[in-house]
Amino acid sequence: MTTINPAAIVAPPTPAFDSLGDPTGWDGQGGMAGAVHLASWSAANKHLMVPPVGNKYLYSGQDFFVMLIAGPNARNDFHLTDSEEFFYQLKGDVSVRVRDAHGVRDIPLREGECLFIPAGVPHRPQRGPGTLGMVVERRRPASETEHMIFYCDKCDELVYDKEFACKDIVTHFRQAMEAFWADPKLSTCSHCGTRVPKPGPRTG
Repeated sequence: MTTINPAAIVAPPTPAFDSLGDPTGWDGQGGMAGAVHLASWSAANKHLMVPPVGNKYLYSGQDFFVMLIAGPNARNDFHLTDSEEFFYQLKGDVSVRVRDAHGVRDIPLREGECLFIPAGVPHRPQRGPGTLGMVVERRRPASETEHMIFYCDKCDELVYDKEFACKDIVTHFRQAMEAFWADPKLSTCSHCGTRVPKPGPRTG
């Protein structure tokens, strides 16, 4: 076994937390941070994982980020990106509603299962109470936008498609949703006049 000489490794110290206070995977002294016990971490951060999305960064890296997401969530939007997403269900069974060549359908994601969402597929995770999942996403460059899309529950017409550069998927996404639900002009279907309501937390 070869022993690496620490003196030969030259790496400037990287902060242990990013500008938003999320872990970077470094210890702040030029070394890697230690392992994390997921159950303990999720219990300590459960109060921060609240609807509508229920997500919290586990790691905020340069190339990708990892989130834990607790149910229940409260979403009626579809998320669309030019990047891929990886879902792993840690606790409980959920589903992911997608819009693809087969129409609008729910894909079950049971405890212990994983799901890969290709780029360009509109999707909406549907998480009930007591569930916990992990999601891994690519860090989007500043020039790459994503979409938060709402359809009418009555006639299925497009109501609103917000294209934006999401700097922080935990807070920025929530703010964009709340702004949509609060604005009657944005949230009312121009085809049939039905308003897209703010949903309550899922009960199952």
